[in-house]
Amino acid sequence: MSSRATPGTPLVLSVNPRLDAAVLRGWADWETAAREAGSAAVAAWLAHRADDPAFAIEVREMVDALLTETDADELVDLRLELAELFDEVADGLAETLWEGVLAAATGAGHGDALAEASGRLAAIAEEHGDPLGAAEHWIDVLNWRRQSDHASDPEAVEHAFEEIIRLARLDGEARAEAIFSYRQGAFSRLLAAADDRTLAGDWERDPAPYTSWA
Repeated sequence: MSSRATPGTPLVLSVNPRLDAAVLRGWADWETAAREAGSAAVAAWLAHRADDPAFAIEVREMVDALLTETDADELVDLRLELAELFDEVADGLAETLWEGVLAAATGAGHGDALAEASGRLAAIAEEHGDPLGAAEHWIDVLNWRRQSDHASDPEAVEHAFEEIIRLARLDGEARAEAIFSYRQGAFSRLLAAADDRTLAGDWERDPAPYTSWA
């Protein structure tokens, strides 16, 4: 579930209403609007959001590269750098930029960036009072990791389980808490046995993807 601003949420408006509107509709719409506006206009718009006009000079080159880059790995790095710059910005901008990181990381198969973006998006959802939406981001991380050609540090899997369990408890979902605690226990036993499935691919006997308590 998205934690995006809804009608009535205070917005930081600028001289580019298309970018203002697009940022609230998500990454795909914002990227389209940004390409149409051009890097100079986007840099100025971002500087306005940062309340620092001089920032437009600093970010212009990054935006230009972001809008023209075709290499999948480079695109992940560029989107990640931009999202980190605006991580504390409200009114939907940080969420939209992290969505962009998540999309690029998913396409490039970049597990570390995918987990980081999912974690930031989960934190935003939780800040907006949506523990279910936050948990779904972490569940997506586990489902991505369970695919046959995907790998990650086992500690990242353990962390995702811990977050889901915590969020289920926060949401008053005792059954979901018990289910994911059991799943984490099974993974931890495989890890203790130095099972290769804790490093790559699916560790579950049942290949069905995990689901939330929605």
